[in-house]
Amino acid sequence: MPPKKHPPAGPDALAADLYAAVLDGRGPLEALAPLAARLGATSHAVHEVREQEGRADRSVSLSHNGLGAAALADYAAHWVREDPWVALRARMPVGVHRPERLLPPGSTERSRIWQEWGRPNDAGRHGLTALLARGPAGHTALVFHRRADAPPFDDAEQGLVEALFPHLQRVFGAHARLAGGQDSAAIALRAGLDAIGDGVALVDPAGRVVFANASLRRMADQRDGIGLSAEGGIEIADVAARQALARAVHAAMAALDGRLGLLPTAGVLAVPRASGGAPWMVRALPARDIAAPGAPPGFRGVVLVVTDQQKRQRPNAAVLGRLFGLTPAEAALAAALAAGRSPAEHAATRGIARDTVRSHLTQVMRKTGCRRQAELAALLARLPG
Repeated sequence: MPPKKHPPAGPDALAADLYAAVLDGRGPLEALAPLAARLGATSHAVHEVREQEGRADRSVSLSHNGLGAAALADYAAHWVREDPWVALRARMPVGVHRPERLLPPGSTERSRIWQEWGRPNDAGRHGLTALLARGPAGHTALVFHRRADAPPFDDAEQGLVEALFPHLQRVFGAHARLAGGQDSAAIALRAGLDAIGDGVALVDPAGRVVFANASLRRMADQRDGIGLSAEGGIEIADVAARQALARAVHAAMAALDGRLGLLPTAGVLAVPRASGGAPWMVRALPARDIAAPGAPPGFRGVVLVVTDQQKRQRPNAAVLGRLFGLTPAEAALAAALAAGRSPAEHAATRGIARDTVRSHLTQVMRKTGCRRQAELAALLARLPG
């Protein structure tokens, strides 16, 4: 069976983490682990396939949580030529595909590569492929895998990868360019960061913003609690939030220098709006040795990611029911909590007894793995609509 899926983040949040991974030097393959967990994938890999006369000849292949180095090297040098999925990609358009749907039933199990290499190495049986690029010499593909005892990927999972596909292309393109020159990498990163809905700022150790993406500039133009100063800093109107931001940046820099581990809550804060709307949510992440837009080589500093809570859709009952296996009544309560209503308010709105709602709440917490109502509220606040 596939591993238990993690509570999902929306496509913009996943994309922001991917860009941050390129900036902080982790690389996109490692940073894709949360998306792989969201998909229920047992492993994922990227293959740069080289072709001769239109046929696969060899590949440069990297895997995460998958094959051992010897098996992967054997695949890259030899078995890539026998892989029916690779042959299929030669006819696919750039985009997201489920290759097993396009092959005759049972053909993978009968193939020589599966019998002699895939099964002995416990390779992935089901695949979800993002064909990122194609050129005259070959193609680059990202593949998520599930083992033979797991179900195939479904339409919703393919839809999530399709939503992220433009970001995946930019991230892998930027990562490839890092080895070829910082100028081209910075250009690619700037284009990618400008494309996402979250605001992103790169802040140096002195607190100076060396880059702000298009979304953050639009947020600042609203002059609603957060802004960009003429001196190159982040302006926060609320005193407590301004102090919290300073602490978050300090914690991220301390983690960068190895002085402490960055706790999940240490770099997260809410910035109130002057208009009284939902607060801006800000995350501070350490970044080291990157080719950052507008920054000198080897930049070290902090990535700030700003989310507009007012534009984020809350998950509805149908989504929550499918995600956590809730009954209709339990899903309705979870949707009410996600919308900011209390169990008592939900009971009054639905005309049901509070004891019944408390029973539903117990089941929701059990099925989501939460021990306290505050923990459940925090989980629901992170879920997309």
